[in-house]
Amino acid sequence: MSNNRKRTALIGALKIETEIFTSAVKLSDKTLAEANQLLSIWGMTVLQYNALRVLYVKDTANEGLPSKEIGRRLYTRVPDVTRLLDRLADKGWLTRERDPINRRVVRSRLTKIGAELVESIYMPLQELESKQLATLTEEEKKTLATLLNKALG
Repeated sequence: MSNNRKRTALIGALKIETEIFTSAVKLSDKTLAEANQLLSIWGMTVLQYNALRVLYVKDTANEGLPSKEIGRRLYTRVPDVTRLLDRLADKGWLTRERDPINRRVVRSRLTKIGAELVESIYMPLQELESKQLATLTEEEKKTLATLLNKALG
């Protein structure tokens, strides 16, 4: 079957919003791929590191955080935070225990190994992030951060 239908010229026209969307997706893909490659040295992904980092930063009293709170603080939406945390627990990087007051809530807490991992990964990841944005001046970085946060709402 032949498709001789005339195509709409507007679809190929590049709008600024399309350019921004495309660039944002490409930048996200590039930076995540590089970060995942770096984190593979420690046997983890960006998502797994992010979950550990959330616990490291937000659970300073080491009382554990509920799965829902960890999920809200992750960089990306995860359909099954419980499974993510279970995998991290299986690796010995965190523990999971039912809350004694509300048995429906499961609290996750970093293990010593999990905390040490976050600490050992922090500087190499910071160096990678700096390298990824090395073509920008400090002023451009501030402007980009402001604009991205504004676009996020």
